[in-house]
Amino acid sequence: MPRVEIGTSNQFLFSMERAVGISDLNYAKHLDSVAMLQILNEARLQFLAHLGFSEANVFGLGLVVADQAVDFRSESFAGDRLLIDVGVNDFNRYGFDISFQVTNSALETVVCQAKTGVVFFDFDQHQIAEVPAALVDLLNRREEKVA
Repeated sequence: MPRVEIGTSNQFLFSMERAVGISDLNYAKHLDSVAMLQILNEARLQFLAHLGFSEANVFGLGLVVADQAVDFRSESFAGDRLLIDVGVNDFNRYGFDISFQVTNSALETVVCQAKTGVVFFDFDQHQIAEVPAALVDLLNRREEKVA
């Protein structure tokens, strides 16, 4: 079976830490895949907040999740500290990918690489919208500061 291949961003624009809790575990006592999606969604929301936005308002438009993919590389257990690095890539007319690399801080091993594809949506017009040019400019400036 072919595995999902996820390209990550060349530069990460945001990082956050999160401990793996007992409620994040599955029957095998390691980090559950559904819990990982919740962690990635939290990282996406924190990244947007870091930029001064919310899902409902990015330069007047909303963001809608179009797809998500996770490529698990190693296990994680209760008490592990995860470092979630967030970047952006693969821009198109209506959206882009938010990419993630999740690392076990203590072991310095990659737990997963993931991506969330988002599209812009005008909720008043109830239709997809083009990526705001002001956002592209803002992200380019942030990438220049990181470099």
